[in-house]
Amino acid sequence: MRVKMLSCLSALILLAGCASDLTGQLSTRSDGQGVDPETIAGDYLQGRFAASRQQYQNAAMAFDRAMDSHGHETIEENAFRYTLAAGEFRKASSYARELIDRPAAEDDEGHSLPIADFLEVDLPRLVILADYFRNENYNAVREESADQFSSSLGIAIASLLEAWGAYEADGAAAASAVLSKPRGNGFNGFTPLHLGIMFDLEGQNEAAEVAFASSLNAPGSDIAVKSYAEFVERNKPREDAVDLYAKLSEDRGYLRRIGRMGLARLGEPLSGETKEFIRVANKEDLRLVSSSREGAAIVFVNFAWAAYERAFSQLEAAAQAGFGDIPLNLEVPLALAQLAVAIDDDLDSGHYIIGAILAYYEQFEAAERAYAKVTPQSWLYNYAAIDRAEMLVALERRKDAMRLIKAYLKQDALAPDVSIELAQLLADSGETEEALEAVTVAISIADRLSSDQTRSDNLWRYYFARGAIAAEADMWTNAEADLKKALELSPDDPGLLNYLGYSYVERGENLDEAFDMIKRALDERPTSGAITDSLGWAYYQRGDYRKAVEYLEKAVELEPGDDVITDHLGDAYWQVGRKTEARFEWRRVLEIENLDPALRARVEEKLDGKPPAPGSLLAPE
Repeated sequence: MRVKMLSCLSALILLAGCASDLTGQLSTRSDGQGVDPETIAGDYLQGRFAASRQQYQNAAMAFDRAMDSHGHETIEENAFRYTLAAGEFRKASSYARELIDRPAAEDDEGHSLPIADFLEVDLPRLVILADYFRNENYNAVREESADQFSSSLGIAIASLLEAWGAYEADGAAAASAVLSKPRGNGFNGFTPLHLGIMFDLEGQNEAAEVAFASSLNAPGSDIAVKSYAEFVERNKPREDAVDLYAKLSEDRGYLRRIGRMGLARLGEPLSGETKEFIRVANKEDLRLVSSSREGAAIVFVNFAWAAYERAFSQLEAAAQAGFGDIPLNLEVPLALAQLAVAIDDDLDSGHYIIGAILAYYEQFEAAERAYAKVTPQSWLYNYAAIDRAEMLVALERRKDAMRLIKAYLKQDALAPDVSIELAQLLADSGETEEALEAVTVAISIADRLSSDQTRSDNLWRYYFARGAIAAEADMWTNAEADLKKALELSPDDPGLLNYLGYSYVERGENLDEAFDMIKRALDERPTSGAITDSLGWAYYQRGDYRKAVEYLEKAVELEPGDDVITDHLGDAYWQVGRKTEARFEWRRVLEIENLDPALRARVEEKLDGKPPAPGSLLAPE
């Protein structure tokens, strides 16, 4: 992709500058012995470049090599950050201790500089604390205090870790006292969950229930819901637990599996549950946390999950504000998740977050390995299986992905989301009838699992999926019926409005209705490049090329690296006589990575002199 190529060149230029700046500083080791600055600069360059591509294992190796040659502060900081991101905890811990022992930076007059940066100051201290919990060195934990931390995030995490250290020594009352200390602007939204866990471990049921109830309103409440449900199952009347799990089983997200497994354990499995699913449910540990060590791991998971979700919320807000596709920096949630699994390698939620972050960064092999660590007893197992299958597809291991999903459905017959994944795999393999059958199964399951209140919200996605598969297979009558059913259940979803409206435009049907749908979708998502493109292409098909150019230029601004949108703009330029600009856009299409061969062939034909087809619905204003 042209944009990515330019970005990489810019990055290399910047990194080369950084390396040359460091060369003079790296000509001698800290012990005074000479070193080869070119070798060090090369390792530094490789490390920085690998880090910019989120190839954390390669970055860690490169900075490690540079550290072997010269212990420069900048290299050590990078070696620490990227060994941690790569999950190499022992090395990260060693670097963290060296960073903490390093004298504080001073200004020109010899005064210590106040540093409050989480990554540079607080994260090394958190790694040391994680190492204490990992080795159950609670005496060392108790010597640490959240007051030693600088950033609000560091203070918030360290406060909970300090509380778990106090709990180990003196129980929940001592932990509560720690958490009641004023900590400035440190976030305390996870405090009720951890107090609830501690009171529960001590058998203080009333206090635990009050704390758990408060925790359900905090960010990342799915983990709190799981903890509370397990508390109810162990301590409340059986009927209360059955009612709670029945409600959770109606959810379409993470909580559904929690509800279904709870019902299976209580002897009230949903109709159609397999023996294997019930067996797995009965093997689940009914305590999220059984020790201070595990409590500390959950602290890191809480904040990793919250930071991950916050990053995507900010990305969506930026898109809605018109800033386009802004790359995410997920280094903080990745580091926190790595600390969680370093303390407790059996923590499924930690491995799941690591997989999700690595998948976003297109580190498919590492993501697949992380997802594979999520066990069948986990409340996240169905989503981990789906995401792992997607990684296998990305690695061109489609058969393995198919085997994984089919094996999952043999042991869990009531997972409509997994059935949808099977349908997509089948559709992509050209097995349309089997794909449609898989979605039909998903619709049936989702309908049975839904209540009257959740049915519409649960089902429209499945009708949309079946309609889209049918449309791609040119089975329009079936597709239209499903898409209209989906729209009936969710009349304002912009993605659905855009899909059906664009489909009508492409077919030359219901044009007034189609334009209304696409405009409504754009009103809902005014900064969506895909929907803006749909409206521009609809004007193109009607022969209103000037209006098409207006919207397609906006679409390219919003999605500058999209091959189809760029091709559409080239065609629109051609039709209004801007032929030089048209050829420029088509050439840009050919520079995009992983270009569809059919689109490449069409663009090459246009560059060779074959003009683009005119609008198929010529009806200019």
